[in-house]
Amino acid sequence: MPSPGEQPLLDLEIPDLAGDLRALLSQIPRGRVTTYGKLAEALGNRIAARWVAMFLQEHRSDPGIPWHRVLRAGGPQHPGRLPACGGSRDDFQEKAWRLRAEGIEIDQHGIDAARFAFDTFVGGRPLERLRHVQEELAGKVSLQGPRRLPRLVGGVDVSYPDRRTAVAAYVLVEMPGGRLVWSTTVGQPVRFPYVTSYLTFREMPILLAVWDKARAEGKLPDVLLVDGSGILHPRHAGLASHFGVVADAPTIGVTKKLLWGQVELAGLEPRQSRPVLDGKRLIGAAIRPTDGSRRAIFVSPGHRVSVTYARNVVARLLLGRRLPEPLYWADRLSRAAGRASGKE
Repeated sequence: MPSPGEQPLLDLEIPDLAGDLRALLSQIPRGRVTTYGKLAEALGNRIAARWVAMFLQEHRSDPGIPWHRVLRAGGPQHPGRLPACGGSRDDFQEKAWRLRAEGIEIDQHGIDAARFAFDTFVGGRPLERLRHVQEELAGKVSLQGPRRLPRLVGGVDVSYPDRRTAVAAYVLVEMPGGRLVWSTTVGQPVRFPYVTSYLTFREMPILLAVWDKARAEGKLPDVLLVDGSGILHPRHAGLASHFGVVADAPTIGVTKKLLWGQVELAGLEPRQSRPVLDGKRLIGAAIRPTDGSRRAIFVSPGHRVSVTYARNVVARLLLGRRLPEPLYWADRLSRAAGRASGKE
């Protein structure tokens, strides 16, 4: 477990991002509009704009949510204008009716941003604070680790049977062979939404809980595979890296999509790997796992392993499925536990 110097990373207060967004929305005056991107910037990172749009769509019926005052950004065809359209025809008509009732003028090109736009938000910029945590943690990641291949490999994955619940599964498999030897699951309320590059703050609490359960049973692995990025991350501190530093464990990140880096995938053969680079720096590998899968998976060190070691471990655990055996079983068991919890 982490030393006293690492404890703030473990005890990090997960912000109430929905509450922060509600506070920002309440600042938009009657007769003014803003954009999804401006709200995301006020939260600390424009990358959250998609989540902002999803939140507003899901909470349209909430009388305290002025969803109609939030628009898409204008395009280059009509500079200085904000389009009032978007979504279904009924959505547009209701939004336009509400805005006109507040005194906002709408013409065929949209809304005059100079007259009606609002962006002077006041808030704590929680995503900016979390980004600084990731940047600090990246300096603690070690790419030095074992050379001998592991005997026991763990895998963790999280599923979401509903919007409010997360279920994490931990499995332990033997290598070689990939035989499943032990597993367990944990369920918890979801405390943070999905925002690209901030998965750590959504899944870290429940992964630490299932890890502690495995520790209590004496079932910790030689190395752990995490369904999330390691250093293949904009700040080189994805979920696998963050977890590895906090738990002081060798970890490897595996994802189905490339979050960061450059790789040439054309002509990639089954079970062949290609380097993933950040400029000239080697930060991971792309592997085409099977004959039947044309899509690669992306592997990177989390903590206390090298790129070569991470690639070699994952390659030896690709036994005919798209995912390496530990993550295949963790995914399957977390989903099964989630379905079972929904029936209770």
